[in-house]
Formats: sequence, structure tokens, C-alpha cells
Amino acid sequence: MTPQFAKELEKMDDVDYIEEDGEVRTQYVVPSQLTRRAVDNKPTYNIDRIDQAKRPLDGKYTYPDSAGEGVNVFIVDTGIRITHKEFGGRAKFGGSFCDGCNKEDEFGHGTHVASIACGATLGVARNATPIAVRVLDADGFGKNSGVIAGLNFVGKTHSKSKSKKSVVNIMSLGGNPSKAMNDAVKQLTNAGVHVAVAAGNDSQDACNVSPASEPSAITVGATEQNSDAITDFSNIGKCLDIFAPGRNIQGANFKADTGSVVFSGTSQATPHVAGTIALIIAKDGNKSPAEMATAIKTLSTKGVVKGLKSGSPDSFLRIPSAQNIYRML
Repeated sequence: MTPQFAKELEKMDDVDYIEEDGEVRTQYVVPSQLTRRAVDNKPTYNIDRIDQAKRPLDGKYTYPDSAGEGVNVFIVDTGIRITHKEFGGRAKFGGSFCDGCNKEDEFGHGTHVASIACGATLGVARNATPIAVRVLDADGFGKNSGVIAGLNFVGKTHSKSKSKKSVVNIMSLGGNPSKAMNDAVKQLTNAGVHVAVAAGNDSQDACNVSPASEPSAITVGATEQNSDAITDFSNIGKCLDIFAPGRNIQGANFKADTGSVVFSGTSQATPHVAGTIALIIAKDGNKSPAEMATAIKTLSTKGVVKGLKSGSPDSFLRIPSAQNIYRML
């Protein structure tokens, strides 16, 4: 229809007005960031807790199905039973840095921690690669120099890797503050390595111990099993960054290739964070350690941790959402 003809039609008594035809389309949503999900319908309570904001628990663990794939998680601890079925052949031995120590986990703590971070059924990042960095002996003791040597090994390994996707999980060491220890952690974060450390189990200010007092690390406190209250053993204070479950945590047994045991501690809370970092890297790409710390805090749930005092953070760990994010067309 020509414009002139339209004007003539508009003059007719039975025509109200004439409007040019236009296109229409349905209003629907499409994924702008489609994330495939995996669901575990029988998770341990602690793993169930960290994929949702609040209680009650829903009996499921829903997580991005990349599940930390391609990320190395260095477990600086007593070693790892790398043949345990929880690791599905993914676990590796990195190095041993304590007097008289071999490649094995002779104490059990490291295997337990590794399974919380990376276990196939007990862990957070189920496709990540746990790497044993043994710094403690068969009785669970070691020296600062050994731990620092282990951290230096991580730094060298990271610098040689092509992907540069490295996370370090450090157990609770206790003792007095150590500038050398904190500096070793700082060197790692400066190199782009993400470091999660346990706050400690002495019910004191975490700023009084190392490496929990190192600002560049993500320092983790522990909460209870049946609530989100801070445990009676967890260190507290402004040097903490986040809380995660730390009471009665089920993890892999070091005495056989199957089976599990239950431990409590901020050392059990910390691998939840290390695993979460691995999830974020595999899902969204790597970030600087400072950016990762911000992401962890941003993702965290506020207003649920009970018993906050001495400047402790109002932040409870939550893994990145596995839900689809949509935009309107």
C-alpha cells in the first residue's frame, strides 16, 4: 500500500486509522550462561549444606558438572592415600618435606582433607586433581621449615604448569605467628596461587597464629553439624574470611582403599573452601587470588552464622550456583 492510498483510506467513515504493519516475536528466555548440573541425592550433611543458603537441608548436592576439572588442589598436610577409591585415580604424589617421611599418608589427616576437597562422593570438587605435599610425619608433627619447603615446591610446580590453575589447602598449624610462614604464603598468592588456610582449633584470635594471620590467604573457621553456630574450638576474629562446616565431617580413611572416618576441626572446614575455589575456576575461569577471595565472600550466605564475635566475618560458604542464568530477548 502506498502512503497516498493509505491517506485516502483513512478519510473513509468506517476507518479509524491506518498503521504500518510491524514484526512481532514471542517473549521467551534463553540461557546467557548455561551451566550443566550434576546432582548427588545422598550427600554427607556438610556437602549438602554448602549448596544452599539456609537450613533445613534438602538432601541434595547440586553442583556444576565441570566439578573442578583441570584444577590442581595441593594438599599441604600428612600426605594422601592416592589409591583410595574416593580419588578415582586422580590423586598424585607431589613431594615430601619432613624428616624421615615417605610418599604415604601415615597419619590419616591429609587423606581425609583431600577427600573433602576432591572426593568422588565425599567431596566438593569431584573432578579436581588432589596433589599430596607431605610436610608432617607419622605423628602429625613437622617444622615450619618443612612447610615452607612444601609451599615453595607448590610455587615452582605452579610456575611450570601451562594452565596456572592451582589451589593450596593448608591445615591448622598452631604455634606462634611466623613471618617466614606468612611470607611463603604471600609469595604463592603473588604468583597467582589460591591459598585456603585453617583458622586453628584453639578458640583464640586467628591473628595470633600462622598462616591464618596472612591477609592474602582465605582463612576458614568452623561451624557445627546441626546448626550454623561457630564451634567451641574454632579460632575467630577479623583475620578470618569465611566459615564452613567443621564438626563431624566424614572423609576418606587412610588405612585402606575404601571406607571413611569422621574428624572435626577447622582443617576439615578449609577443604570445603579449596574445593569451592576449584569449582569456580573450572566453571568461570581463573581469577587473581584477591578477586577469588572477593568472589568467595560475595557468594557466601550472610546472616546465618551464630556466635559471631571479635570481628569474625558474617559469611558462610556457598558454592557457585549450578542454576541457569537467563536474559530476556
